[in-house]
Amino acid sequence: MGKPYYFVLLSFVCNTTIVSSHAQEIFTWSRETGYCNPSVVGLPRAKAVIIKYELQPAYKIISTGKQGTYGNSEAETKSNQRWDFRFRFPILNKPSLTIAAGIKYTQEEFNFRNIKANTYEFYKELEDRPLKSLGLHFYALKPTKNNKYFILRASFDLNGDYNSNQFSVKDFLKFSITPLVGWKRSENLSYAVGLSYGYTFGKPLIFPVVSINKNFNCNLGIESVLPVNIKLRYTKNDKNYFYTGFDLNGASYRLNNAGTSFSEYNKLHLFRSELRYTLNYEREIHDWLWFGIEGGIRHSFNFNLNNGPRARSNVIISNKVRDAPLINTSIFVVPPRGMLKRRTG
Repeated sequence: MGKPYYFVLLSFVCNTTIVSSHAQEIFTWSRETGYCNPSVVGLPRAKAVIIKYELQPAYKIISTGKQGTYGNSEAETKSNQRWDFRFRFPILNKPSLTIAAGIKYTQEEFNFRNIKANTYEFYKELEDRPLKSLGLHFYALKPTKNNKYFILRASFDLNGDYNSNQFSVKDFLKFSITPLVGWKRSENLSYAVGLSYGYTFGKPLIFPVVSINKNFNCNLGIESVLPVNIKLRYTKNDKNYFYTGFDLNGASYRLNNAGTSFSEYNKLHLFRSELRYTLNYEREIHDWLWFGIEGGIRHSFNFNLNNGPRARSNVIISNKVRDAPLINTSIFVVPPRGMLKRRTG
């Protein structure tokens, strides 16, 4: 990344703090603008670029055929790997209105033990299949000069195993949107309420959300977007942050069925939804460069193969996935302290 563009990006991030979750991103400015600041004090610096790798090691899958002649089977994975890259950039950055965008790319793969000896078609078709998500996300904040603010998040994602020879926006496009209205009660309490439409639960669903950000003291705080996630934050100092909490994670992938044993189905989808309990540690490497490590347990709610875009209907193969440990590592870029001091000093 070239130096001039790098500092343009960081100038935007310094002027806005983004609190990330599955349901929203909150932008804030320095208090001198006179507009409502949705954020609470003590949050870490914003993440402009994120690279993350996650591994879920061996766990058992028990499959039950619901259609056709697929029957029942079970298998054990060697690994379930996920790569995640995110990059955010400004579109409009004014005290009275901020609009930003983000690019996201993720890829997930499954590998099974003794796959050559396994005759179950679902496992053979899923082995090493790249399940990808390429997304463009938009974020907007409209603050007021009292204690109220408005947030809108929208995303467009292409989810599936598409490639350069076979691609259809109509087949792979997933859309989500979350509008919220919030109130800043003090420097230690901010909350918002709204609705969210998306695939957090592994299927298209509209559900209410409540965001609460609260500090209990100088070291301890809570960040939550219920019912999607809740995190307890412990701040040792401005170079070390600890988190623990729960979050819901879900995805819906459109699968290419051409030339496979599922060729009779023309709307093949794989749905995944899970609850994760994690412990996370983030530490500064060198001012603007940080790393994070996270470990925990994953509990699966849904992992079904369907002929259609709804997770609970037209199930071809129903899968029960056993709980599994998870670990992920990340490296990310934040604005340098020197730039923050120049802008807020």
